[in-house]
Amino acid sequence: MDRVFAAGGVVGRLMADMDWSATALGPVREWCPTLRTAVSICLESRFALEVLWGKDFSQVYNDALITHIGQKHPCLGVPFREAFPELEDDYVPMLDRVLAGNGATWSKDCLLLLNRHGFLEECYFTFSFGPIRRHPGADVVGVLTATQETTRQVLGTRRLSCLRDLASTTASRRSPGEAFAEAAQVLGRYPADIPYCLIAVPDPGTPRAMTVAASSGLAPASQAVDHPGGLDLGAVPELMDPLATGRTAVVSQVLERLSLRRTSAAPPSESAIVIPLMEGGGAPQLGLLVTGISDRLPVDDDYRTFLTLAATQITAATTIARAAELERTMASDARHRALHDALTELPNRAAIFERLGQLITESRHERAPVGFLFIDLDGFKSVNDTLGHQAGDDLLREVAALLRRVVRPDDTVARLAGDEFAVLCRNVTSSAAVEAIADRIITGVAALRSSGRQGITVTASIGIATTGPMASNADELVRAADTAMYSAKRHGRGRWQHYDDSMSINLARPRITPEPR
Repeated sequence: MDRVFAAGGVVGRLMADMDWSATALGPVREWCPTLRTAVSICLESRFALEVLWGKDFSQVYNDALITHIGQKHPCLGVPFREAFPELEDDYVPMLDRVLAGNGATWSKDCLLLLNRHGFLEECYFTFSFGPIRRHPGADVVGVLTATQETTRQVLGTRRLSCLRDLASTTASRRSPGEAFAEAAQVLGRYPADIPYCLIAVPDPGTPRAMTVAASSGLAPASQAVDHPGGLDLGAVPELMDPLATGRTAVVSQVLERLSLRRTSAAPPSESAIVIPLMEGGGAPQLGLLVTGISDRLPVDDDYRTFLTLAATQITAATTIARAAELERTMASDARHRALHDALTELPNRAAIFERLGQLITESRHERAPVGFLFIDLDGFKSVNDTLGHQAGDDLLREVAALLRRVVRPDDTVARLAGDEFAVLCRNVTSSAAVEAIADRIITGVAALRSSGRQGITVTASIGIATTGPMASNADELVRAADTAMYSAKRHGRGRWQHYDDSMSINLARPRITPEPR
């Protein structure tokens, strides 16, 4: 073995057995000292080095470069353009500049698609191109290339950026649906790692069926699935395993089997990783994250960890959003309970006073009076005493339903207490408008006695008041209507009465204890 190749390892032995006379470099015995020296330095280095000699850039490289070039090996003595035609446009101009004596140059994190493991793989390299001179200051006769693979760093940085994007974008989402939608949008911005994705959640109404909560890189569900938004798990039974076991699975031909289609064919993707979205603690699975696997990436531990972390972030964001949504719902329910009567579901006294204050303030600007009808049921005590409280409750619910039917769309109905109700009318244009409402209420309540109350007569006495000089705020308006209601009772019950100036004495003192009803 020629001494030039003695320390060259696998490549050195290949070079020693080659017929170099069939290459542009010619027989080894005719190599100039500069070429011999450059080749010797290249072969003995443990870093990935390559000698590109002459105008054709004939290649000599060492063992460390074999893993970089994959199935291109061996290409010893082959001109660079012939071995790597796909790189000619990007790299030959750089090599020409170095060969022309313009000094060294380099290129960082360059993307190459190399067949190293039986498929075209997305790889990244940083190249340094330095001149090889016959002797110091002489012409450049070749290029010494140092190569460092940066695939793991580039992919790691890209995936870390995705996870950061995912965390910041999905934070503080108001509902699980928003969290899912934001997550799918983020993942859609990284198609090199995730060609497509969909987030599916169980359909509570249909066994073995799921609903598409969000997706990216796919046609809209209404265009891609026979039943809009639905997925038939029977077509891909492997999808049930992650839901049942909580373990990640790799499934092939998912889109075809689910009748889905991609919006873009690049990068190619024949399989998908299915990751359960798990809260832990024995809670049911939230759903599934299905992500396409790029055929240009190895499904290694780094890739699986990245997708698992993405699923974990989606789960966390969804859990937080669901808790926030539940908290808002509970707060809304609590406010609803605080402002509504539990028996009739009508607004209560607190709610009607809150609404009344708002309307009176508005009415001062609009110069349209606000009306208030104070309604008391005559004979209600007899229903309770004779038929029981259940019959009384049923009657109160009937009255509440009646009031909702007979008022105007913008009016507010409330239960103040016991058998006392109120109707708040905005924009009262005339006395006749509120009198018509009162008439409908009196007629409707009187008709309720036909519903089996054994001859017990229940009627409604109504006091009517509108805002004006004698009733300018909420308290005065309600007291005026209350006073008018008692006047209606004294004049025979089952009728309505307007508040007028003659009743003003009742505004200045507590309400007189009423006669038995």
